[in-house]
Amino acid sequence: MQRRIILLGLGVILLVVLGTLPPASAQNVKLAIVAEITGGGAPVGATWRDGVNLAVEDINKKGGILGRRVETFLLDTQSDPPTSVAVMRRAINENPFAILGTVYSSSTVANMDIARQAGIPQITGSESILIVQKGNPNIFLTSFTQQIGFAKLVRWLAEDLKAEKIALVYVNNAFGKGGREMFMKFLKDRGKSIVADISTEPQQADFTPELTRVRASGATHLLVYSHEEENARLMIQLRKLGLSVEPVGDNLCAQTAIDPGGEAMNGVKCHVPMTAASPVPSMADMGRRFQEKYGRVPDHNGFKAYIGTHMVKAAVERVGAFDQAKVRDCLHNNLFTAAEEPGLLMDVYVDEKGDSDRASFIVEVQNRQTKVIKVVGMLGGPYTKRACR
Repeated sequence: MQRRIILLGLGVILLVVLGTLPPASAQNVKLAIVAEITGGGAPVGATWRDGVNLAVEDINKKGGILGRRVETFLLDTQSDPPTSVAVMRRAINENPFAILGTVYSSSTVANMDIARQAGIPQITGSESILIVQKGNPNIFLTSFTQQIGFAKLVRWLAEDLKAEKIALVYVNNAFGKGGREMFMKFLKDRGKSIVADISTEPQQADFTPELTRVRASGATHLLVYSHEEENARLMIQLRKLGLSVEPVGDNLCAQTAIDPGGEAMNGVKCHVPMTAASPVPSMADMGRRFQEKYGRVPDHNGFKAYIGTHMVKAAVERVGAFDQAKVRDCLHNNLFTAAEEPGLLMDVYVDEKGDSDRASFIVEVQNRQTKVIKVVGMLGGPYTKRACR
C-alpha cells in the first residue's frame, strides 16, 4: 500500500511538472512564408520559398536562434494582390514571429498594412519605391529599392555604356511604375530623357506592338523592366524580330528569366543585387548549395530570401531576445556585417524606411549563364553599427 501511494505521488508530481513545460513546438521560432507559389509568379515564389528553407536549415544546424529551433509554414498568394491580403490575415492567425514575403510589389503594397497592424515584422523580396514611400515602420527589404538600384543602373548606363538613345518597356503595376519613376528621375538628373516610354500588362504574352515602337524610336539601348516570365517572352520576340537594340535591365538577367528565354537571353547586360556568379565566396557557396539541393540555379529572389531570414536572426541576436518591437527598431538605421552574421553573405545597411544598401554587380548573360563583369560598391556610407539591447 505504501509503495502504491509513493508511486501515485510521483505520478502526480510528474504530471504537474509536465503540465508546466511548454510543448516542444512552442519552443520553436515560427516564420511565415507568404509567396507566389501558383499563378504567374510561381517561379519567383518557389525560389523565394526555397531560399528561406535553405536558410532555416543552415540556422538550425548551427543551433537555431538564441538556442531555439526555427520552423516555417507556407501560404500561397496565387500571384494575386487581393488574394495576398486574405492570405496575410491567415498567416497572422498562426502568430509567427516574422513574415517572409511577399515578392511581387503589388501584393506587398496591398498586404503590408495587415502585418503592420499585427506588429509582426515583414521581410519582403519586393523592390518598388512605393513600398518605402508609405512610411511603414514594419516593412524591411532584403534588397535595395529602385531608388538605390536605379541610381546605380543609370550611372552604369551613362558612364560605362555611354547610352544616349534609350527606350523603356515596363510593366504597368506597382513594381513597374516605381521603377519607371526612379529611372526617369535619375536620367533627368543627368540631363537625359528616353526616346520611347512603353507600358505593358502583367502576364502579357505578345510584345510585337511594343517592340515595333522600340524599332521606330531609333533606340540604341532598351531597358526591359517587367517580371521574369514576361522578360523571357519579350526577349524571344525581340530576337525573332531582329532588333539591333542592346537590351539592359536588372531582373532581366535573373535565372528565372534566362531559363525560359534560352538563347535569346545571351548578350543581355544587367545591374543585379545578387547572383550565383558572384565573386563573393559566401554567395557563390550558397548558390552552389541551393543548386545541389533544389536542382536549379537561384536567381536574386533565392538570395534575397536566404539573406532576409538571416536578417531576422541577426537582429534578434543583437537585441538578445525575441521582442518584435525591439527587432523592428534594431533593423532601422543599422549596419549588419557578414563577419557578424555570415548568412547575410554581404554587409548590409538598413535605413529608417526599411530600404537596404549593399554592394551589387554588373553581369552579362553568356551561354545561358550570368558572368560578373563589374562589382559596384554601396551607394552611400560609410555606415556604422549600433547596439540594440
